[in-house]
Amino acid sequence: MARAIWSGQLSFGLVTIPVGLHAALEAAERVHFHQLHRKDLAPIRYRKFCSRENREVPSSEIVRGYEVSKGRYAVVEAEELDEVQKELGEGERTIEILQFVDAKALDPLLFEKPYYVTPAKGGAKAYGVLRRALDETGKVGIARFYMRTRPLLAALVPSSGILSLEVMRSAAELRDPRKLAVKELAAKPAEVKMAATLIEQMTERWDPAAHPNAYRKAVEKLIEGKPKFDVGEGAAAKPAGKVVDLMQALKDSLKGDAKKTTKPRKKSARARKAA
Repeated sequence: MARAIWSGQLSFGLVTIPVGLHAALEAAERVHFHQLHRKDLAPIRYRKFCSRENREVPSSEIVRGYEVSKGRYAVVEAEELDEVQKELGEGERTIEILQFVDAKALDPLLFEKPYYVTPAKGGAKAYGVLRRALDETGKVGIARFYMRTRPLLAALVPSSGILSLEVMRSAAELRDPRKLAVKELAAKPAEVKMAATLIEQMTERWDPAAHPNAYRKAVEKLIEGKPKFDVGEGAAAKPAGKVVDLMQALKDSLKGDAKKTTKPRKKSARARKAA
């Protein structure tokens, strides 16, 4: 099992379960491009410039600015943020369940980043009971915990054989959909019934493997036929050597040796004189 990136305990009521958190996302599956200089394929690097003085600025001259309104900022020093962190505290290494709610009550748009929760030594039984109870009741746990000294709100969600923890955005981050003024037209009962029938006919068991990343596959197909280059810092880009089928190369080499005879080497002038 991969090592947990966070370890602590999950608590609700008087129950405490030792657990670990594991990243649920596979970053390697995302399509990511690097910017290269077309001329020599060297990586592009960014420098920090002052927009007013048009000069590069060292890190020692850079401060954080919080935009309080359009074009208006308040400067925040690192020491002041340290004080804020002291007031918040680092928290205990506990995923504290604050309440349980119906799973349908949560807007999926609030979910920001998923983690897997696994039981640590001595917690397997209680972990299994909680997962199954959540699954059978259709509930999720609303929890508070600290990750890298930041307090986070999350939803503890049961899934197939495991519990997951969905870090949640603040509700204030979601825009009010009512401002989009979507007009709901009256629907006839017969139309709704027909749509419901069609939905039932198209309902299948969800299989995420049946819906791979089509864009990634298309990009991989594009790159498959392109020449590859080794790009190093400060080094010229050189095309990678052609991939050779070793077995075929050996066979071709043997055929070539069988067809040709070895030519005698020319004697040097000293050897001819001695002869």
